[in-house]
Amino acid sequence: MIVENQEHQPVPGAMVYLDQETYTTDENGRIALEVKEERKGRTMVYMEGYQPLQQVVQLVNGSSYTLQLSKEVTLLDAIQITKQTEEKEVNRGIIRTLVVDTKSQVLRPASLSDLMNRATGVRIRESGGLGGETNVNLNGFQGHAIRYFRDGIPLSYLGEGYNLSNVPLEALNKVEVYKGVIPVHLASDVLGGAINLVSQTNLANDLSASIAYGSFNTLRTAIRGHYNRNDYVYLGGEFFSNYADNDYKINTPDAELASSTPKVRLFHNRYRHYYGHAYLGVKNLKAADLLQVDLHYYNVDKQIQNSPTTMVTPYGGIEQQQHSWVPTLRYKKKLFHDRLTIDQFVAYNVVKTQLTDTLQGRYNWLGAFSPRGYRGEGDQPTDAALDMTFWTSRTLLGWQWSTTQQLWLNNTYNYTKRLGTDVYGKKIEDTQQPIIEIPSYYKKNTVALGLTSQWWNHRVETTAILKNYSYTSEGLNTAYNVDLRSADIHYTSNNAWGWALAVKYPWKENSNLRFSVEDARRLPGYSELFGDNLFIASNFDLKPEQSLNFNLGIDQQFGRFEYSLNTFYRKTKDIIVLTAGNPPLSLFVNKERALGYGFEGDFSYTVTPSTKFYTNFTWQSIRYGRFDQLADQWLKGNRVPNIPYFFANLGVEQTLKRLFTTQDRVMLYANLNFVREFYIQPIDKSMEPGGFLGLFGSSKGDVKNAVPDQTSLTVGLVYEWPTNGWSVGLEGRNLFNQELYDYYKIQKAGRSIYLKFNYKLN
Repeated sequence: MIVENQEHQPVPGAMVYLDQETYTTDENGRIALEVKEERKGRTMVYMEGYQPLQQVVQLVNGSSYTLQLSKEVTLLDAIQITKQTEEKEVNRGIIRTLVVDTKSQVLRPASLSDLMNRATGVRIRESGGLGGETNVNLNGFQGHAIRYFRDGIPLSYLGEGYNLSNVPLEALNKVEVYKGVIPVHLASDVLGGAINLVSQTNLANDLSASIAYGSFNTLRTAIRGHYNRNDYVYLGGEFFSNYADNDYKINTPDAELASSTPKVRLFHNRYRHYYGHAYLGVKNLKAADLLQVDLHYYNVDKQIQNSPTTMVTPYGGIEQQQHSWVPTLRYKKKLFHDRLTIDQFVAYNVVKTQLTDTLQGRYNWLGAFSPRGYRGEGDQPTDAALDMTFWTSRTLLGWQWSTTQQLWLNNTYNYTKRLGTDVYGKKIEDTQQPIIEIPSYYKKNTVALGLTSQWWNHRVETTAILKNYSYTSEGLNTAYNVDLRSADIHYTSNNAWGWALAVKYPWKENSNLRFSVEDARRLPGYSELFGDNLFIASNFDLKPEQSLNFNLGIDQQFGRFEYSLNTFYRKTKDIIVLTAGNPPLSLFVNKERALGYGFEGDFSYTVTPSTKFYTNFTWQSIRYGRFDQLADQWLKGNRVPNIPYFFANLGVEQTLKRLFTTQDRVMLYANLNFVREFYIQPIDKSMEPGGFLGLFGSSKGDVKNAVPDQTSLTVGLVYEWPTNGWSVGLEGRNLFNQELYDYYKIQKAGRSIYLKFNYKLN
């Protein structure tokens, strides 16, 4: 077998993978193969400076084969090729995946949340600036109904160190968004969808770095590298950091102060975050296709300016710190001629969190301090040190017993324990033991069995999934009792079944029709059961949420034009919501039932290979169903609050080549994002805007806490010097300087500018 380049010159030192065997070409670009019997073989060829090659060859003893490599194109061209390939893979999947292509945007000074907000049916709700609480809405589901993964593993073990708010684009290859049914390899108690952050995976030696600076003293850095010691051993790592003062101006929340000072600047909103990750692995061994040991470390230092749900009262002394060392192990192996697949992951770590609220006084929105005789700005002083112990195990087994039948089994186990100390914490009446010193436990196990099948000459593909969810939890129930006793220690457990069926039919070339139905369950999470020891009480009486979901969609390509249309229906009960409890605490309870339906569209037109227009929209009606409590029955038929019901994007991308030199290039882009008005609190249906689908006019009567229509414009450019690996990006956000709100009417930043430098070692 000969490996050559496009000029028919031999390529020495290329790695050739053939049916789990690894070879390296000699100085003449050759490898010698001993073929005992005629067969087909799948080859993969990797060589630095060239594009990876995958090809199926017919192996016959005594024959010679030539594999031709193409030189690696510059970064933006490679991005376009990758993007098109991933989109085609999405169209081939039975369960449709919405891919947020981070690789093609990596040179931009954009945040992951910004990119995801441009995707169809996705709203990333952020509480404030960089590092603020993030809440994702997918087709009407949000909060804990959405589960998060990193490379297929539940993300909870990384705490606040790795999430949508702080992960840079450099750390990711792509983001997979599942709305409704999720595949078996992401087995979890998902009610409304999942987000899988797919890490960068390099097979070639690589080193890249970036630094970005912008408004509100925002500084973000990232560096990552990968090194192959030989054909079997590799190592690498990454480091990224985030810092922001987040001191942007907002409308003065205090009505009395607002009459004289309409705008104030946030003054206690700093966010500092570090994350490091190193790995060492071996591959292509008889005992393991891959065995990798990882070590993560992160540190988060966050000032809290206001509560998660309101900006009425400013805080000037409440802070939160969190850090953890996280070792993980991953093992992969294929056996019996690749018919059996084994993928095992384990992680164990302790997340250490410090919550501090000991100030003897209050601040106003001008930053002026007024002392008072007792501690605590949040009405309950705390100096809590919390240890959260996590044990995560994910076992994935796959068996392909024929070319048209594949069986998958996924078992995911999570263990969580919380234990802490707090000199200011409340105590149990009969024992005088601090409440926080009583440990809380949470154990959850999810088993998923899935069968993927192809029918009628692969024309129809189906996936059938059966799931079992179970959990046990124990801790002190602080939800309803003011005077707590040791008898209030509560033990709870629950078990539930769920199922799903997905069908894909390619009714013509480049066209797919998909349908799925699911009876889903979502178990109460440890954060809902335990509370947060600051604003939220514990409640161990929660029940699992239930939802019956239907999805129907079509996608098609006509030359340069592509479109996708999807519709959904949800019938949900026992929804877990955050409500007022014993003042000043809130708590999670099972309260609501909801009916939801909606539709969305995604359209793109490639005018030339360097010019593309796109647009998408989402309309959804998420309304309350029946209530058992008489006082709540007036809510039936009204919109569930704090959920936007219409949002859309309009964008353009343009690439200009050979602007100043023969190899430079400029990428220009612009995105206009619109969100229709929505409501923080329930309003009667008769007060909603009239017109087609409620898209015109405004609400009737005196509606409190309405979030008005919002339009945000982002414009940017990237200039790249491909020959030396440098690029620079400039981006302006919210150029209209509109008042933007995302989460419980927590105001976001106004107009801002960001600059980013990138370097990639060629």
